[in-house]
Amino acid sequence: MSLYSSTDSALWSVIVEEIEARRPLVCATVVRDSGSVPRRSGAKMLIHTDGRIQGSVGGGLFESLVVTDALSTLRIGRSVTKNYSFNPKGTSPQAFGAVCGGRVEVFLEVITPPERLIVVGGGHCGRALARMASLLDFDIVVADDREEYARAEDFAFPNVSRVLHLPATYEGLPAPDENTYVALVSKGFLTDEAALRQILDCPAAYIGMIGSCRKRDTVYENLRKDGVSEERLASIHAPIGLEIGAETPEEIAVSILGEIIRVRSQRRRPE
Repeated sequence: MSLYSSTDSALWSVIVEEIEARRPLVCATVVRDSGSVPRRSGAKMLIHTDGRIQGSVGGGLFESLVVTDALSTLRIGRSVTKNYSFNPKGTSPQAFGAVCGGRVEVFLEVITPPERLIVVGGGHCGRALARMASLLDFDIVVADDREEYARAEDFAFPNVSRVLHLPATYEGLPAPDENTYVALVSKGFLTDEAALRQILDCPAAYIGMIGSCRKRDTVYENLRKDGVSEERLASIHAPIGLEIGAETPEEIAVSILGEIIRVRSQRRRPE
């Protein structure tokens, strides 16, 4: 006898599709039940960010409450367990006037895409960064406008999912979402600026740009002329990385990852 039903298999397939498309969702699972309830333990439902559902944990007002709680859980980014009472005389916030008389416990599991690191530049620093980041839990994308620095065989490290050869404008660079970290370490300030322009309007968790303060000021002045706000410029980490006296590509990679880990830790910290 199969451990999972065909419905479960369909839901798992949807989860895989959504994660590959970098769209978060919530999987609601009935983990405990007692008394008369519409669905028993094991019932599952997926809730998308727009409120769409697939599967069912019981229907009716109860299911509507689960969807509301799931969307709230998705906003805070933390999985929770909720109790619901099918009791018309219940006084708890989870009692909603049903006449079944039972209780269910629902695990609302937030499923998010893996945190992604986009490395713009496949030269010495970019390669060292990709190699060291492969030891962490990032999905890594490397991009360069030079064909000789965008060969997949040169980045055969764990967790490197794509190596992109892009034009010098960096058109086609993946749009960062709120779980994406971007390191601009390309061949010079022109290509770093070009890549930066492609992602400035995206909600990246981190954007860092390599180079001196003079380089940073030159790029920022160009962006100011095109109306980029001071607030947005202040959100960019430039010069990139922690100040640890790094000199070699490997040391620079350590300083960059140290700064990224610090930002990630601050984002993960409960409010």
